[in-house]
Amino acid sequence: MVTNRDIAGTGILGSTTTEWIQRVNQVSDNVYGANPVTNFLNRDAFAFPAPGTLGNYKKNSIEGARFWSVDMALSRLLPLGASRSVQLRIEVFNLLNTFNLGLPEIVLDTATFGRITTMTGNPRLMQFGIKYGF
Repeated sequence: MVTNRDIAGTGILGSTTTEWIQRVNQVSDNVYGANPVTNFLNRDAFAFPAPGTLGNYKKNSIEGARFWSVDMALSRLLPLGASRSVQLRIEVFNLLNTFNLGLPEIVLDTATFGRITTMTGNPRLMQFGIKYGF
């Protein structure tokens, strides 16, 4: 969890793309909220550090929402005689079309802190193939 404020006075503002960011304090072990979409993270578990200090939050100490996907491939080889064959193939990615939640907002200054507003992964994808061997 980070903040866009320069509380420590380092001149380095918050950013989620760099290692040098202003972290917040984790003040409770109960970091997860009650609702996985609108309240994935508990705002009350985090606080801004005192002026001139860095936060104590440890990077990557909180897990995001689960990711689950089932992929499947089926193929059938049909011999045609005289060393010729045809292979029929179907591949399905995310077979059960599972909706996977993205990562929660981690900037404590924003109104959407702790909410998940994105989806990760792909919807169901299918592809078919035919291979002729000779």
